[in-house]
Amino acid sequence: MEPIDLFFNIPLYKSITIEKKDNPSYIKLMQFFGTQKIEGYNPEINENTTYSVSFSDRFHSREDVEEKEGINKCELSCVRTNFNIDFFFMLFVHEDEETDEITFEILKIGQYPTIADLEIGRYKKFSKVLSKAYLREFNKAIGLAANGVGVGSFVYLRRIFESLINKYYEVAKKDKDWDDKEYTKARIEGKIGLLKDYLPEVVVKYKKIYNILSKGIHELEEQECLEYFPIIKNAIVSILEKDYLTLENEIQQKDLEKNIKGLVDKLK
Repeated sequence: MEPIDLFFNIPLYKSITIEKKDNPSYIKLMQFFGTQKIEGYNPEINENTTYSVSFSDRFHSREDVEEKEGINKCELSCVRTNFNIDFFFMLFVHEDEETDEITFEILKIGQYPTIADLEIGRYKKFSKVLSKAYLREFNKAIGLAANGVGVGSFVYLRRIFESLINKYYEVAKKDKDWDDKEYTKARIEGKIGLLKDYLPEVVVKYKKIYNILSKGIHELEEQECLEYFPIIKNAIVSILEKDYLTLENEIQQKDLEKNIKGLVDKLK
């Protein structure tokens, strides 16, 4: 557990349990409640920024934690803008009567703007390379994961992943050397391998992503899907980023050619 995870990655109501004897994790807990500054995404400026962190209570020792059990509010304030994010954390302290061992449990019970709000703002630009329907499904996947629904989020991610692979296939099959029969007979991993010259390198290298998505839908538990969600999502984002950058470059080249032509015509 890192402070940034509790703020920006871990969904609401996911319990984080830390035993006092698990010293490294306990230190992380102290670090979390003592955090002064943190880096995170700001949707108002569409980039990462530095936030100052303000807790309703500060914790410096085990005694402080035990005395301040309950709800604690935290506010993140962007040092560059007036944008704020509010959080509410519930802290429980459990003591085993037989062993006297102390266990701490922390639960994020509120956040505004939500993880989904922050994430969706980050990916608005992909409307240029992803259809409205699939962008809506991508946002749904993010929203479901942010609210602790892992399996459902995987359903949407798999549909988007399949659509992106198919989009690259439509480009590849126009190549005169393309073997469509081989592609049609191949399983998804084989198809990704055949598209290696078109897909981002990370997707080709980790082509078992699709198997993970399918396994998540049929076999994995909710928490397992939530744990793997950021990795799978980032793989899809890497494809979309490539498409977006390619499109932006094409637009810039067209603008440059237009401006050069205009300059040449003027000088004539």
